Amino acid sequence: MLSGSRTARAYLLALGTAFLLAAPWFAAGGGYARITAFKAAAYGILTGLFLLLSLFDPPKLRGRKPAPERLLALGYLFFCLLSALCSPWKQTAFLGGSRREGLLHIALYVLSFLILSFRRIPRRGLTCAFAAALAVQDLVCLLQLAEVNALGLYPPGLGWADANLRYTGSFLGTMGNAGQTASVLAAASAFLYLSILQRGGKHVLLLPLLALNALLLAVMDVTAPILALGAVMLLSLLFYGRTLRGLCRWGCVSCLTGAFLGLRLLGDRSGAWGLGLTVLAGLCFLRLRRVPGDRDLRAWPPRILGLLFALALTLLPLYRGWYTPLREAAALLRGCVDENMGSGRIYIWRQVLHAVPAHLWLGTGPDTLAMRDLPPYIYYSREAGCSVTLGIDAAHCELLHTLVCCGLPAALCHLGLVLCAALGFFRRRGSGRICAGAAFCYALQALFGISMCSSAPIFWVFLALSLSEGGADPEPSEQK
Repeated sequence: MLSGSRTARAYLLALGTAFLLAAPWFAAGGGYARITAFKAAAYGILTGLFLLLSLFDPPKLRGRKPAPERLLALGYLFFCLLSALCSPWKQTAFLGGSRREGLLHIALYVLSFLILSFRRIPRRGLTCAFAAALAVQDLVCLLQLAEVNALGLYPPGLGWADANLRYTGSFLGTMGNAGQTASVLAAASAFLYLSILQRGGKHVLLLPLLALNALLLAVMDVTAPILALGAVMLLSLLFYGRTLRGLCRWGCVSCLTGAFLGLRLLGDRSGAWGLGLTVLAGLCFLRLRRVPGDRDLRAWPPRILGLLFALALTLLPLYRGWYTPLREAAALLRGCVDENMGSGRIYIWRQVLHAVPAHLWLGTGPDTLAMRDLPPYIYYSREAGCSVTLGIDAAHCELLHTLVCCGLPAALCHLGLVLCAALGFFRRRGSGRICAGAAFCYALQALFGISMCSSAPIFWVFLALSLSEGGADPEPSEQK
């Protein structure tokens, strides 16, 4: 029998490789719904087996501090259980609806998180295996973007370019939904980015993969994951820009990543700008050893961030350009609110908020929003030349979705976990900060996204690793 720590390592290895890439490759019909069902079953089997094996070697709890993350996770599970027990649609609440995220999968999230957070996990090779799986995932996405119908994800004769035109939805990667794929790529990119800044050395080899992830996020044109990754990159300046060499390293890696993340903003000249910034960042990175690393610049990072924030608040309201997310953000800062903003998110959030008071404390059960018969979102698609009707089965904000489905106490516990990820990013050191930063990146984009078992496990795993023994390694010197 494997020891508990080795079992946890094997579970993480399987989750970061086989589960990430597994899809019904040869399933007749393929499609997004089939991949979602496949992922739900695969996660249930894999995590259920891990929990079963962990019973033979439970983690030792004696002398452990009651970390707030663990208490909040238990509270979240408890209130979700109460919500499911009181639900008028118990079968859906326990097993899940169209999103496959009923109480069963929520319990798997929380229980696996608790066990992983108490394990001291041997991490040698885990990052390399995860990076290799990400590279394969990126290759699948590139094939699909080149109109190759890998996995049978698209209707016959259609491809990525027909998304929301000749079929409803936007599909990409082995997770089916482009938003789910983007949320995983964003959290993974934050992990790679922070690993390069923290470790340096051989982790520099992760730079091409980080750039490729950023390129895919830009091509997919998913706003929330891009903004979440950008926020983590900017905030990391507070920790990795305290010396001259650290500031230069941060600038080079950020410039390289930003060169691909911002391709959509650069318009028709994006290729030239991206290539120019990549070459500049690479040349500067190669010259870093000649930069004196002992000059103290602790006062500079807050000033730089403050200046950038002030410039954004000043210039953004003046934006009238073609890029829709920036134009909508500028309108919001000017006080102009349109229900169609954010692909209808303003409308969806209003309808969901109107439904909250009727079941404020316990909701109607996990994943039961589709049963509430909220007024659908109807919009006119110029590209398709007709009106499109979308039913509301998710709040397009994970916290709001928890509030309407599981009630206020569960939503407060969920919010507490997000704040703990943020505090871990700011307060922990070493690999603990890296993992907390990746969890925080996922939580930021989840404020505008949908929770599903194909992507949500990455948040719970990174949050657990930020707590586990070995997740608080002493921070290496900037001189290395």
